[in-house]
Amino acid sequence: MSPIHQAPTASSYWLVGVDVGGTTVSTVLLDENLQSHGELTVATDLTSPDATMLGIVAAIEQTLALDDAPRKLAAIGLGIPGQQDQAQGIVRIAVNLHWYDYPLVERLVAHFGAPCVIENDVRVATLGVYRFDNPAGDQNLAYISIGTGLATGVILEGKLLRGRHGLAGEFGHIIVDPDGPLCNCGARGCLETLVSATAVVRRAREALAQGADGALAALHPLTARGVYDAAATGDAAAQQIVDDVGTELARSLRSVVLAYDVDSVVLGGGVTRAGDRYLQPIVAEWRRQQATSALARAVLRPEILRIADPTRNLGAWGAAALAAELLGE
Repeated sequence: MSPIHQAPTASSYWLVGVDVGGTTVSTVLLDENLQSHGELTVATDLTSPDATMLGIVAAIEQTLALDDAPRKLAAIGLGIPGQQDQAQGIVRIAVNLHWYDYPLVERLVAHFGAPCVIENDVRVATLGVYRFDNPAGDQNLAYISIGTGLATGVILEGKLLRGRHGLAGEFGHIIVDPDGPLCNCGARGCLETLVSATAVVRRAREALAQGADGALAALHPLTARGVYDAAATGDAAAQQIVDDVGTELARSLRSVVLAYDVDSVVLGGGVTRAGDRYLQPIVAEWRRQQATSALARAVLRPEILRIADPTRNLGAWGAAALAAELLGE
């Protein structure tokens, strides 16, 4: 058995979950019972690929220092943006981290002497939702992360769906409007260009350029969450953006529900912290579809929609659960 897959012999041990982003690295320290002993967030060092890795090493070391109990580090799980080769432990493409075919697992194992596993960050967050934010115990769920872009993670029959190339759930790049805005992937009108937090800001700038004023014009800086807050004050231009984004997202979520027949659809990302204000236009569009479609009445049930727990970093927690899975827990 290779060092990457060796399990600890002690009955008590530490698991570290790491959520690596282009701005911050967030971690959580869990014991063998998956109970938290502390969380940590530090800035991501992007000065070089190796500097980023060493910054993660430092964050893990600081996380282990959050509790002085004499437990062995059993495993490390990491959620990394982009495409990962989990079998080889190599980050194939993580554009914002400047990692290309980067041997992350090998280097972390060499430093810590503990097994390590990597996975796409959204799929790791999906595992976090499934293991730690799943009050109904759903075995089939979809998690949609809405931030700079949009991506989906899916759990089917209790198993994380990865796909042949590790790209399952890239709904953000489904083309919705072929004449729409240019996406970073090179196509036009991808879903994320219409409903992501970035898209909300773009729509707001377009409204301001056309003369919108009021609460929307008073936003400094202009953020997606701010647009939702402006809509809550009665700002008409902001409300129109919220309604348009919610309607478009609702139509695409219909595709997710029909494709996977899930028990729940969980929405996460900073903009979703608007809570009910975020869900209302989505539910309204589903209601409109229900009025004319028996199929919509059967599958587009508002009660399956919810916002992910905003009080914890589900990416880091999911990464720790991934580490536990590595040990057969």
